[in-house]
Amino acid sequence: MIPLQEEEGSFTIEASLLLPIIMCITMLLLFFSLYSYQKSMLLQVGSAATERAAYNWENSNRAVDGEFAAGNYDPLYWRISEDGLLGSLFGKSAQNGSTAIALPGEAEGGGELPVVKLRQASKIVPLNLTGELSYTYGFTGRKISAELKKVLRLPVLDELLADEAVPEVSASSYVAEPVEFIRTVDLLRYYGSKFKNHSSGSKEDTGMEKKNAALMLDKLH
Repeated sequence: MIPLQEEEGSFTIEASLLLPIIMCITMLLLFFSLYSYQKSMLLQVGSAATERAAYNWENSNRAVDGEFAAGNYDPLYWRISEDGLLGSLFGKSAQNGSTAIALPGEAEGGGELPVVKLRQASKIVPLNLTGELSYTYGFTGRKISAELKKVLRLPVLDELLADEAVPEVSASSYVAEPVEFIRTVDLLRYYGSKFKNHSSGSKEDTGMEKKNAALMLDKLH
């Protein structure tokens, strides 16, 4: 009979008790690292898709990298109807003025130009990801948004995490078209001077004053 004071074999007993705990902690760290990586990857893909969509928004003939054949442009006034410009000017809110496509979806197909542009941008998103790519517009601005998620199978973390190990991210980019903005400002200045001269009875073709142009720019923001 071995006396209780003997320490022989104590290391084996302690190791057998600690090893399962260490293994569980290590596996939890590995699963959490995988979850964090997947969430970062989703954010990167969503940001890239919205940025490319916003960059190529002025021309539906652009490829994802921005390349397009010479002479292939959208109609000059497509923004008035298909882009919802008139709707935003007459009081539609951003929630009502929106277009969205489900992911994954068809990369090719017809439809209105906003839908075609969203489909082209969706080519960046891998087919194993689900979510939505949307375009919202209003008088104050236009925005491309992406919501992506991916279902993971991670034991234990499914119950520990609030999203049940289904990482979901949102990304957005605003559409900015400097050339179209300048063209619109010049058009407003031209017709503003015409209306001003007509109301004053003057026939001189003068441009809009700087202070009036500044007020017009404030209204556009």
